[in-house]
Amino acid sequence: MSDDLYVGPSALAPGVQESSSEKLARFIILPLAAIFTLVILVFFVLFQAVSIDGPSMLPTLRSADRVLITRGAKGVHRGDVVVLTADEGGMKTDLVKRVIGVAGDLVEIRSDGAVVNGVREPNYGQKIDAPKYSVSQPAIRVPKGQIYILGDNRPLSEDSRYIGTVPVSGVMGRVVAVFAPIQRLGFVH
Repeated sequence: MSDDLYVGPSALAPGVQESSSEKLARFIILPLAAIFTLVILVFFVLFQAVSIDGPSMLPTLRSADRVLITRGAKGVHRGDVVVLTADEGGMKTDLVKRVIGVAGDLVEIRSDGAVVNGVREPNYGQKIDAPKYSVSQPAIRVPKGQIYILGDNRPLSEDSRYIGTVPVSGVMGRVVAVFAPIQRLGFVH
């Protein structure tokens, strides 16, 4: 039996050195793979990217904004900004609008502003036109399975004031955030 005892590498005998390709993998390739996986997860699994077309949601959303929407409509609530497919004069159209009323709500339009269940809607920064050109409508009860939608830019919005309530089943998802252009980056409320 030998009296030599080996306990492993030490400062005097460091052992195997990491190669430059292993360092590259650890510091560049692995983080890039993690970022790539995260991007795939965000843009293709959890959310969907959509481009906004038109001024009906100004100032909340602008034409050419790129937004992330949730996949599906799990619980649509008053105040949500949603992307949906609606029937406009016999044609299916994709719209982005704010949910003003849900099933059972009593919605009345006074000078382009909504009164829901007797309470004026919150201010989302929406543009209400001058009373001379505004639209007023008597109260309607939102039917089961339907929602009442309005654009934030009321003078330029084709919404429930003109097409009536729309089915919740047409909602493709809730708008969560603007991701492009970069100067508009932020969450949507």
